[in-house]
Amino acid sequence: MPRFPRRWRTAVIGTAAVLALSLQYGVAQAAPQPGKIDSALSAALGQGPATFLVHLKGGADLSTAAKAATKDDKATQVFKAKTTHATRSQAGLRDLLRSTKATFTPFWIVNAVKVTGDAGLAASIAKLPEVERIEPDRVIPLWQPLKGRQQPKVAGVEWNLDRIGAPRVWSEYGTRGEGVVVANIDSGVEFDHPALAAQYRGRKTGGAVDHTYNWFDATAECAGGTPCDANGHGTHTMGTMVGASGADTVGVAPGAKWMAAKACGLRSCEMTALLAAGQWLIAPTDRDGLNPRPDLAPDIVNNSWSGPTGDPWYRSVVDAWVAAGIFPAFANGNSGPGCYSTGSPGHEAGAYSTGAFDLNNQIAGFSSRGPGADGQVKPDIAAPGVDVRSSTPGGGYGLMSGTSMASPHVAGTVALMWSASPGLKGDVGTTKGLLDRTAVDVGDTTCGGTATKNGVWGEGRLDAYAAVRGAPGGEVGGISGTITSGGAPLELVTVTFAGPLDRTVVTGKDGTYTLPRLLAGDYRVGVRRAGYSQATATVTVTAGRTSVHDVALTAQPVHTVSGVVATDMGPEAGVTVNVAGTTTSAVTDAAGRYSLSVEGGEHKLRVTPRVARCAASITVPISVPVTVNGEVSKDITVPRRTDSFGYGCAVGTDRSFPSGTNRLPVTVHGQPSAPFSLPFRFPFYDQAYSGGQIGFNGWMSFAGNGGWRDSALPSPGAPNAAIYPLWDEFQMDERSGVYTALQGSAPSRTFIVEWRDLYFHADPSKRVSFSALLGENGSIRFHYRGITTGVSTGITGTVGIENADGTGAFQFSHNQVALADGQTLTITPGRHGLLTGTVTDAGDGKPVAGATVKAGDAILTTGEDGTYLGYAPVGDQRVEISREHYGTTTQNATVSLGAWTRLDASLVTGSVSASVREIDLTPPTGTAASRTVTLTNVGTSAAAFTVTTAPARGWLTATPANGQVAPGASVDVTVGVSSAGVQPGTYRTGKVVVRSASGRAPQVEIPVTMAVPKWQTAVDAGGTREIADSYGDRWVADRAYSPGGYGYMGTRTKALTTTRTIRGTRDEALFKTAREAMTEYRFDNVPVGVYTVELGFAETRTAPPGRHVFDVLAEGRLAMPMLDIAQEAGADTATVRRYTVKVADGQLNLRFTARTGTPIVNTIRITERPDKTAP
Repeated sequence: MPRFPRRWRTAVIGTAAVLALSLQYGVAQAAPQPGKIDSALSAALGQGPATFLVHLKGGADLSTAAKAATKDDKATQVFKAKTTHATRSQAGLRDLLRSTKATFTPFWIVNAVKVTGDAGLAASIAKLPEVERIEPDRVIPLWQPLKGRQQPKVAGVEWNLDRIGAPRVWSEYGTRGEGVVVANIDSGVEFDHPALAAQYRGRKTGGAVDHTYNWFDATAECAGGTPCDANGHGTHTMGTMVGASGADTVGVAPGAKWMAAKACGLRSCEMTALLAAGQWLIAPTDRDGLNPRPDLAPDIVNNSWSGPTGDPWYRSVVDAWVAAGIFPAFANGNSGPGCYSTGSPGHEAGAYSTGAFDLNNQIAGFSSRGPGADGQVKPDIAAPGVDVRSSTPGGGYGLMSGTSMASPHVAGTVALMWSASPGLKGDVGTTKGLLDRTAVDVGDTTCGGTATKNGVWGEGRLDAYAAVRGAPGGEVGGISGTITSGGAPLELVTVTFAGPLDRTVVTGKDGTYTLPRLLAGDYRVGVRRAGYSQATATVTVTAGRTSVHDVALTAQPVHTVSGVVATDMGPEAGVTVNVAGTTTSAVTDAAGRYSLSVEGGEHKLRVTPRVARCAASITVPISVPVTVNGEVSKDITVPRRTDSFGYGCAVGTDRSFPSGTNRLPVTVHGQPSAPFSLPFRFPFYDQAYSGGQIGFNGWMSFAGNGGWRDSALPSPGAPNAAIYPLWDEFQMDERSGVYTALQGSAPSRTFIVEWRDLYFHADPSKRVSFSALLGENGSIRFHYRGITTGVSTGITGTVGIENADGTGAFQFSHNQVALADGQTLTITPGRHGLLTGTVTDAGDGKPVAGATVKAGDAILTTGEDGTYLGYAPVGDQRVEISREHYGTTTQNATVSLGAWTRLDASLVTGSVSASVREIDLTPPTGTAASRTVTLTNVGTSAAAFTVTTAPARGWLTATPANGQVAPGASVDVTVGVSSAGVQPGTYRTGKVVVRSASGRAPQVEIPVTMAVPKWQTAVDAGGTREIADSYGDRWVADRAYSPGGYGYMGTRTKALTTTRTIRGTRDEALFKTAREAMTEYRFDNVPVGVYTVELGFAETRTAPPGRHVFDVLAEGRLAMPMLDIAQEAGADTATVRRYTVKVADGQLNLRFTARTGTPIVNTIRITERPDKTAP
């Protein structure tokens, strides 16, 4: 399978565009593997509920369909047999599913039921004897197609159509597929594409559309039941079957009608969606899935997708189609050039699969080879599949390569065959044999077979002309004639034939028409042109003869209908105004003017802008006087064509050309793109950007990614969040360059990007320059210079814009004539205005980053500076502004189209802080200890909080676990530790996590250390008895030092007591006693190790600051210099100082050296620290 180096990461479905589904199905499941439940499904169910497919034993008997005389009857018989069998055989399973209230969808096209449930339900289902196997609802990934290159037309038609002889069928047999309905199962179809709109079966006379029975969306991705295309693949394949717009014909059978079933999304297809689509096509239903109509089944279904080789999962669907008289066309896969690479279902005997060849009649390298199932030769045939031009979303055209592109040629050829030979319709077997016999043999036995039938080409190259010529058609004759008025030939007259065949022709400039081959018989002939009388007659076509039927029409009074076609942005040039149901039409000039000659009566004007357009198509009713011979003025306002976001465009002319001044370091091969920064935030779709990447080949992306070759928009492949003034394959030399510039001043600045003197890879003689102008107000404008003819007009490039994920875009043009010298293209959103403002914290007034601003369907986000900018829907909006951990505020704003609206906001929030930064507890083994942490809210809003510990269970606890703190209030949290089971000399670490509705610091982490000491002592200095503190810790009485013990030293020392209140402590009793004028505290028999020394002080002597100043030395090192308790803590206020020391000699010394007055100490605690190795 080739890897395509570009953006056709469009997930183009394709077997063909390489839908070679890389589904890991494994080997064919003709029989279930041991155990009914697929092993992968079992694993998935182990994680929770899943969606799966339950297959039941047995299948319907379709023999009655084989005896049916007509195709409609065949489809009806298949539908009856299938539904009856499914209802009967699935009854027990359905009862079980209803009883468990499970979500399920029964199928009848295959004997299976789609179920969503858990492992228990799957096990219950598996016990049913009628159940054969249970497998997951697999997702089939979509491969990307290879973008083709423009190839020259042959005699005015696409090379691929000419190669199979389709134009000869049109001209010699007068058939273009009339009376045949084709369908595809694909990514969807753009139903109003100019090349497809007229052929849609859902389009009624007068232009109205009815999607009922004509469109099915198994993916539920298209809004409102209106056909859409996820990635362009389905629109392209449908175009190859039936596409035509005026003289631009891309389809093999442009006279056929089409319907469609969408089973694939942007990047993948679900197996059950493909089953649902295949089922619906046999018996289309209404929008509610009711009232099935087998008589409205299509004649041909094209399938440009495939799964892994060898899997028969779709066999029942294909067999049912064939039994119903529906021709099953399949792409053979894009996994070549190796043998045994044919995809499923194309490998099945019932499927007619197609390989791909190129302009030079060479098999494509990617084209999958055979053999197929059971060793049969695959592909069945080969058709053009390289550089195929067809319709793409947005009204444009594109070139793609893949067997996805080849298969529709076969489907279109079958439409020609069945149109030319109605008796062949529904006879799939005979049709396959005729295709086989008339194919052009190509000998290549690389993958088996013979020179006339092999695993590379199948039966050979498709020959549509030979197939139609060989179709059994009965006796034929011809008819021709001349239409005149007043003796002069009359052109553009519509001549219709209704009889054994239905045909329509239009007279040429000489007034003549001809149908060289019509089945013999009687025809009702109608002749009509606006402004002339109508004529009808019955004409007999005789076998072997050409009948002549001339008609003279009488001119009727006509009136001039004229006016101007415009959008809200101004006149629209190049718009076709057609009188519905006639050939009368006019094209607006540069000023948007048109003029038509219309006979009296009630009419409808169909307004169709050019493909590269800014306007949308509409139908306008108009009444023209019957007897009054006067002019009718009818100005027509057409809506702007917009994308899903609302972006639209306006085309203008401006000979001045904005240029850049700062050259970017981009080259074709060395550095194909360069970063850029904007001096302002640029609103684009639902985001705002400040920079990105600029590519030499005509794109700029805010996502910073790029792509070499252009593609239709939108596409999920790179680039995205992008602007494309002209995305094409360019080359650069010394004359070429990419430049930027900045014009204007805030808030009206414009950023300019100029691509200067680039030349085209496809035609180096053509050079162009173009610019993209990004306005600070979100406007986008393109300028073009040097546009002449050929590739410079945009026929190989893409012009437009695209959103961030490639799901939405405004495509002005793709691979079509769209540009002129001096042209401008302005792109602006038509449903939005700009909303901007700054969000701040109501407490500190600082910016709030990451706030969400919701206005209608717009969701904007503030940056680091607290500002937001973006598009919001026009009108009065309730704007909601919020941020996690902040309050939500709602304000009113009126957003105007194309204008700035400013809305600032302040958000309230809590501001919860903790009274400690860390907790250090040293309980002896087998005890508990705790500390109180005070949470204080100094914010502008009440703050809910939670407190958790890590580890969550065990030695560390915190209570309460949650609560709320009012503004200005505090809450105490008790943090507790337990040393139960913890050996002395070891430690534990953890943390307390406080989470609160605090905008600035929503999470506070407090480290907790619990060290269980081997040695600890606590002395109540000046105390005379043992005392317990508020935490339960024991403090021993003070005493004088004696060798082998502990105590104070000094000749003039004394104990102090006070009855005054001591502030700053929960343990006043400890601080109401003190030791004064000591010179040292000495502790003997202290084990070698690291210790924490905690000294408590309180100035209880009513001395002013400076009266008592002293130093504290621990183990000979200065721990607390010039300590002035009155100065640092105040009178009668407790303070605790900690210091870590290392004891190496078995004795710990604390010395107190007076500088002024006498030293004092209230408490001494010494604790061994197993968690520390050094002070």
